[in-house]
Amino acid sequence: MRTQTRQQTSEATRKKLEHAALALFMRRGFNAVGLRDLAADAGVSLGAVYNHYASKDELFAAILDRLYAGFAAATEPLAQFLATAKLPDDVERFGDVMREMVERHREYLTLVYVDIAEFNGQHARPHYQQLAARFRDALPKQRHVLPAWADPGVVFTVIYMQFANHFVVEKLIGAKGYLGLGDADSIRAISKLFTYGLAPRTPSQRPTQRPTQRPTQRPTQRTTQRTTQRTTQRPTQRPTQRPTQRTTQRPTQRPTQRPTQRP
Repeated sequence: MRTQTRQQTSEATRKKLEHAALALFMRRGFNAVGLRDLAADAGVSLGAVYNHYASKDELFAAILDRLYAGFAAATEPLAQFLATAKLPDDVERFGDVMREMVERHREYLTLVYVDIAEFNGQHARPHYQQLAARFRDALPKQRHVLPAWADPGVVFTVIYMQFANHFVVEKLIGAKGYLGLGDADSIRAISKLFTYGLAPRTPSQRPTQRPTQRPTQRPTQRTTQRTTQRTTQRPTQRPTQRPTQRTTQRPTQRPTQRPTQRP
């Protein structure tokens, strides 16, 4: 019973330390946090800090790894989306998933930026290495309709990073509406860029929405204009000028010139 009580006490102390350290790291960064401040905020002694962590660096790494485990858990929206995703049909749904992931895991993503600023990404780097290969293994096989040259793992990773960075700017940095669009319209615009691209398309390659957006009056205007121009303009110009000039010029010139020259 005494051993179990000590384990429970130790675990409770560890949670207090990590909770206090996370709040301090998010607010001040890493280097500006002292262990005495950490112990005071956690409500434990300085010795209790060293009993659980050999250094502040080890504490930071433990917190970041724990947060990443929650981010990558099978119960999270991203993992559930991976199990059913179909590209390119589900690109917009992907955007909704990443918006939710950024909102749910604000602490993890903030600590990643602290790691980048103060450790050159040392602790977060393993979370992103071989990311395309991990996505490729997790994606359902024979589900995607992509060009032959497109690697589903690479495609998924690029879209993932775009939506993640977009909502980090929107939700964490606070630059809301930096695209001049709301969340739903931003997701739709980014999805169209990935789905249709920027290269000009032939009529057979254009999205099915375009023909419905074009006005139906254009064909009728063109046909009516052409028919009215042909019937009204052309017949009136030709008969009035040419026949009168030829018939009047030839008879007047020939009789007057020839009789005067022979005698």
